[in-house]
Amino acid sequence: MNFGHTTRALWLRSRQREGQFEAEACLLAYDDESFSDIAVSGDIKAVFEKRASTANVFIVTPFLSIEESRNALRSGHAVQRAASYISGKSGNVYLIELSISENGENFVVGACPLTWDVASDEVSFGRSVSLSASLCEGWLFDLFDANEGLVTAPAGVHFRKSSFKHTDTFLRSANALTSSVACGVFAMLALVNVGCLSPKRIFVDTAPLLSLAFALMRVARAHGMWKSDVPARSFGSYGGLKKIGRLSEGDIVLVSATTSGSLAKDIERMGAKPHRVVTLYFLKGHDAVAPNGILCDLTIAPEKSFGYQPILNFPANDCPLCKQEYLLAELEGDQFLLQQRQQRLLRVMKKTQSSDARKVLTELQSCGAFEVILRTEVGHRAPVQIKEGKVLSHGEIRSDFIRLLRRHSPQPLALVVRVNISDEELRSIIEDAGLELAFANAKIIDWLEVGNQNPLAKGAAVLVIFGCLSSHTQARSVNASLRAVVDDGNVSYVSAITFATNPEQYQDLKMFLSYGERGLETFTFRDARRIAMPGGFGSNNSWEAELDLLDQIAASQQDPDISVRREMLSLQSSAREGIFLPGKNAPLKIQRDFVYLDTSLGVDGIAQADVFSVVLNLLCVARSLDRELLTKATPGEPTELIQSLYGHVLLSPDIFEKYNDAILKACFLRAARPSELMYEVDEGLSTQMTEIILFELTAWEAATGDALPEMLLAIATNRLRLRDMDRIKIREEALKVQLPPMLNALAKSISK
Repeated sequence: MNFGHTTRALWLRSRQREGQFEAEACLLAYDDESFSDIAVSGDIKAVFEKRASTANVFIVTPFLSIEESRNALRSGHAVQRAASYISGKSGNVYLIELSISENGENFVVGACPLTWDVASDEVSFGRSVSLSASLCEGWLFDLFDANEGLVTAPAGVHFRKSSFKHTDTFLRSANALTSSVACGVFAMLALVNVGCLSPKRIFVDTAPLLSLAFALMRVARAHGMWKSDVPARSFGSYGGLKKIGRLSEGDIVLVSATTSGSLAKDIERMGAKPHRVVTLYFLKGHDAVAPNGILCDLTIAPEKSFGYQPILNFPANDCPLCKQEYLLAELEGDQFLLQQRQQRLLRVMKKTQSSDARKVLTELQSCGAFEVILRTEVGHRAPVQIKEGKVLSHGEIRSDFIRLLRRHSPQPLALVVRVNISDEELRSIIEDAGLELAFANAKIIDWLEVGNQNPLAKGAAVLVIFGCLSSHTQARSVNASLRAVVDDGNVSYVSAITFATNPEQYQDLKMFLSYGERGLETFTFRDARRIAMPGGFGSNNSWEAELDLLDQIAASQQDPDISVRREMLSLQSSAREGIFLPGKNAPLKIQRDFVYLDTSLGVDGIAQADVFSVVLNLLCVARSLDRELLTKATPGEPTELIQSLYGHVLLSPDIFEKYNDAILKACFLRAARPSELMYEVDEGLSTQMTEIILFELTAWEAATGDALPEMLLAIATNRLRLRDMDRIKIREEALKVQLPPMLNALAKSISK
């Protein structure tokens, strides 16, 4: 299909079957009231100069009556010229005409053949024949395709349509309605669907279709069918259906495009007659059934020489594009408003980590407190968890925590609420603190029991003790429940260690727990340690994604390494070691020169979970522009680097070159947000990342390249996204190398 403009006509191309072959058919459409045979003759010349294979020429003048069109063509120059081009091609020139059927109820579009009668020296008008529906579809497809009506979302973005479905492809019919002559062609074909009965109202689903509604009235009047104009208005698609009210046979409804057919069905349920609902374009979505009254089905089919592949629509609550952290572009009015997005690179440097953070991380590493979450639970999606008993076994942390209890335990205590700390551990802390008498008359309960407590006496003192305050939702829940129990009381919140994603979240937590009827310092909040840690993986835990992929591979391939890995991921919900795929010769391990932890006593005690937790902290701080939890934002700077419709935040590929330890590369791949690894949005960054991965592939053959397994896994699970040509190149190069069966399976799992 091809599309172009002559000086006066809309020129659309389609194909029609002629015996055993397909011939090109050109449509010349005119909206000029001074339509003339000379104008058509010049356009026919232009047609055959550009497309000599054209066999049939169709002429349509939607805004002129049949008699006016025939009179303009009687001189015969256009037909004579066309005859010289199409002789020997079994072609012809046709005038497309709109008339009323014999029963007087419907409009009919026919093709009247025009021939040059040499004897009479004038054009002869033959008997009208029916116009092929596939030919009309081809012309409308050409109009849609040439004007880029199929809108594909930019890399890293997807759409939410007015039907609330999510997709990365959208139909914009308004692109095909950019001229009065195009509207006239649509109107003429639409009239065949709606019947002869003059309407009382015309409704359109989006404002651009109002031009089609006016064209519909003008075409009908030009052919002497409708005597007057009728009101027309847009109801705003799905969101405005309730504004329409009850519909009747006197109403015509024009729908711009659909991939499900649901809007047309909803309109029919509101009383509209099926033949009075016209849908301009349909592209089949998953399990969709085409509604009645479609002018052009855009879906590719074996019997068609044009069309697009079916579209993929996803429910809002289970959208794979959302899970991959694609930006969601909302429909604004009648279109998605997108701008060129900028990329901002997330970098990790020595200054990213404060001395306090290094001290806390070293303390937690030394007591083995960190565990990585391999399987998330509902309401708890943090990437790591803290073993509170291990934290409180560390001498300095325990000492500082006891000091806080001594200073900030209100008196006389009526109630003690423990959160993420066992009763046994709490009583041991009380004993070490020498606070047995202070706690003697206090009732000690778990935080889940707060809602069942009777109100305390006015002014009663309450102490809430956190072994680890990692869930701010949990802390807020305790605070909210206590407000129904405590009347003008004295409440203190004391935490051994507190997690927060950024300084603003940490300050919000302190404000929430401290604020009461007396203002900011109504209650007390203190913590012995604090560290920046992400609050959750969102909907994408890399270990869950890995297990899903390995399950798919195992269905068709048996390999001991895959079986062992699947078993570990299936049986363990958290782990300190074995969380990364091993290198060529051994599990991944940090080297002695790791600057983000104190390695003066060696690295043997540093687990993979410890290194992963350090990287989580580094990324949290980097997103906050290198601010630790007690730091305020610089005026004019954003408080956190997050992606938006106007910009992507990407992990700088330089990180994978700067940090040469394979375990660090694995940590960054697992700890980064999927959106931060979406290098497909930038050609240069995608190329740079591809070169890094190909280097690892080459290094693997040289007995190094230990980060390769994690890199292949990241691509295969779609966490790490590259441009198509880069992704395919990595796949092809990896399959050329003698990799172990598991890595070979990961390479094959990279989508083509």
